[in-house]
Amino acid sequence: MPNFRYRAMTASGAIITGMLEAPSEPAAAEEIRNRGYYLIDATHGDAPAPWWQDIRLAHLLPQKRFSPRGLVVATQELAALLQAGLELDRSLEILVNLDETKPLRAVFEALLERVRGGSSFADSLAAQPEFPKFYVNMVRAGEQSGDLQAALQQLGEYLGRSLAVREAVISALIYPCLLLATTGVSIIVILVFVLPSFTPLFAEAGKTLPPATQFVKDAGDFVTNWSWAIVLGILLGAFALRRALQDAAFKRQWDAMLLRMPLLGSLLVKLDVERFGRTLGTLLRSGVTLPAALEIAGDTLSNSVLGGAVLSAAAGLKEGDQLSRFLHSSAVFPPMALDMMRVGEESGQLDTMLLRMADHYEREVKHTIDRLVALLVPCLTIFMGVIVAGLIGSILVAILSVNDLAM
Repeated sequence: MPNFRYRAMTASGAIITGMLEAPSEPAAAEEIRNRGYYLIDATHGDAPAPWWQDIRLAHLLPQKRFSPRGLVVATQELAALLQAGLELDRSLEILVNLDETKPLRAVFEALLERVRGGSSFADSLAAQPEFPKFYVNMVRAGEQSGDLQAALQQLGEYLGRSLAVREAVISALIYPCLLLATTGVSIIVILVFVLPSFTPLFAEAGKTLPPATQFVKDAGDFVTNWSWAIVLGILLGAFALRRALQDAAFKRQWDAMLLRMPLLGSLLVKLDVERFGRTLGTLLRSGVTLPAALEIAGDTLSNSVLGGAVLSAAAGLKEGDQLSRFLHSSAVFPPMALDMMRVGEESGQLDTMLLRMADHYEREVKHTIDRLVALLVPCLTIFMGVIVAGLIGSILVAILSVNDLAM
């Protein structure tokens, strides 16, 4: 059955995208309308999206979307309400009216309507493209086992730990980014405003600028006169890279190159191994079968090389192969992770070992980030200091040259 990529508008006015299986395009449009959305367009999943969709105004404006923290709060609140003995529909009704989940109100209203209409909670979540696949499968496993509250509690813990790792990475990047921005603004001010003020002095004295000062002045003139071209080139380059990354072969080459980079490649591996271990371990503990859990976990990985190895392992396990042995043949997973998975398989506690592996690599990620920041900040400070010192030095050379001419 063919896949269709669609864009639609929710009742709250938010633009959503997704994929669905349908025998034909009219059937896909009918299914989208049955979900309560207003169809904007639908294209065959095998065909690339029109290029103008990437530069539409909606991408330049803030979009209403799930915030990771909002999803964590909503999941934990729902688990607490179910643990208190409330029915699912009553719990969803309370979530709709909570201030903490206000950005998700329209989503939970749709869920409440479907649950009261007789749909299971997992099916109701599957009809909402905002919920990731692993979320739906964990809820489905919880419903089938008769312990939805425990599944939601595990989900809340999983999402909370994942959010903590993400925020640790973002927090570590704040200071280097501020340093780069401040230094960049300082350089632009010197090039565009300070240095051009010396040109009339040399013109009146009948002397040309020193070579170093002339070079810096030419750079400032280029930035001033061609700033629009620089900005346009950056935007076009980012747009071209984004389009190229939609091609599976190019993305795999790009991701493989990132993994080979010193320091950064190790950090990316640890991030994805931590995400893989926590996702797979949580799914297995919730009752999802290993092949299905591997397919879901592979889709959550950001690096296509590691994701491809996991998806290949899912296909290999259907033939009776072992997870640790198959992943070892891919040569992308760290030996420590493979050893922990092998111990889990031999002891029959794969889910427990995967979660321990995730905890280990979460600590490794934090330590690696601390080391990278400790190395990056001084290097950036020295590099930017050298650039600013060179610019100021070129100005001082010009000033001394004018003084010598006057004397």
